[in-house]
Amino acid sequence: MSKEKKLLKWQWIVFGLCWLGYASVYFGRVNLSIALPDIQQAFDFSKSQISLISSIFFWVYAIGKLINGMIGDKVSGRMFVFLGLLLAGVANILFGFTASLMAMVLIWSVNAYVQSGLWGPMSNMLTQWFSYQRKSLIAVALSTSMVAGYVLGWGLSGKISVELGWRAAFWTPGIFIAVFSLAWLLLSKNHPKEIGLKSPNLYANEDSSFPVEKLSLRQAIVKTKLWYVALAAIAQSVVKEGIAIWAPIFLMETQHLDLNQTVGFVLFIPLMNFVGILSSGYVNMLFKNNEKLTTITMLFLGMMFALGLMLFGHVNVIVAMLFLGLCSAAMFGANTIILGVLPMSFSKYGAVSSVSGFLDFCGYMATGAALATTGFFIDHWGWNGVLVFWMVISALGIISLFISHRQDSHFNEGR
Repeated sequence: MSKEKKLLKWQWIVFGLCWLGYASVYFGRVNLSIALPDIQQAFDFSKSQISLISSIFFWVYAIGKLINGMIGDKVSGRMFVFLGLLLAGVANILFGFTASLMAMVLIWSVNAYVQSGLWGPMSNMLTQWFSYQRKSLIAVALSTSMVAGYVLGWGLSGKISVELGWRAAFWTPGIFIAVFSLAWLLLSKNHPKEIGLKSPNLYANEDSSFPVEKLSLRQAIVKTKLWYVALAAIAQSVVKEGIAIWAPIFLMETQHLDLNQTVGFVLFIPLMNFVGILSSGYVNMLFKNNEKLTTITMLFLGMMFALGLMLFGHVNVIVAMLFLGLCSAAMFGANTIILGVLPMSFSKYGAVSSVSGFLDFCGYMATGAALATTGFFIDHWGWNGVLVFWMVISALGIISLFISHRQDSHFNEGR
């Protein structure tokens, strides 16, 4: 076999494993949102109590993203991801046996931490296997794994929850993820050099004529003024994860659906997310790989769709689903660019995983805080209060990215 064919074969293997791995952990993450109505009813929890499970998940996930992101640039991605997958599977299985709120919070926090160590190392591994010029294509393609995870987490887990109870909705993905972790360990490779090949990414080869300017995370943040991008990461994360957690309950309460009907309607959202991810790649191509302008566009669209949901969502369930799905799609598009494509640009600084972890840290810390108060908003001001909050945070993200883009333009003009 020629070196070109051998490389292509392994590129498919490594990308496929990353795609399946990330889809599987979403299967073991968003299953919580579809099970929340049954959990709330079974234990007579208030919305504030059940939102605590999600809020602490995102806080722990955020801290883990920051820590594991920096570790992910320095250790074997293969082993790091294996441990994350295995422990995420075990956490899901144990959650299915819980009988108290504190046990749920504790076990779901473990799930949060181990899942936080996956995206960064996977992104870093993929930069070793693919050329720098293909970073946008690879990031967009990898992001579609989240759509598959939502279909499994909401669709399959929803049906399992209806037929077998909410506990089985955690046992099933837990077993699947644990078994897949073994396949990952046996088949994945960190770098083409492990099979006697050079990386297509010239920054990733030791003898490359394209030297890597190694930067710490702090240096990378200061050099690129990454805090502006972080605010946009916060905006998309708050809205994206807010929809992911609250969509089933939102539909049940505003459209008067039962759980079985909700599962059928809510599966429209992952399909729209898939469209949003692909659309973001196309928009980014139109903007000639200007990730900031692309993200501004997606955030603006999401804000407009949230407004449409507030104004017209009461008409019927189809209209509500359309605007909710479009808002989610726009935020998934923003997520793909700002947390998938943009961090890969830092391969020349040796900081792909660190930057990815930092941006995710900012986004999920804010998401945890937002989810902690969302239940309070709903109880006191209804769902429109939540939608107004989503629009305001989106506007702030747009303004921050616009300032960052203007600074980039001035810098390039100065050169």
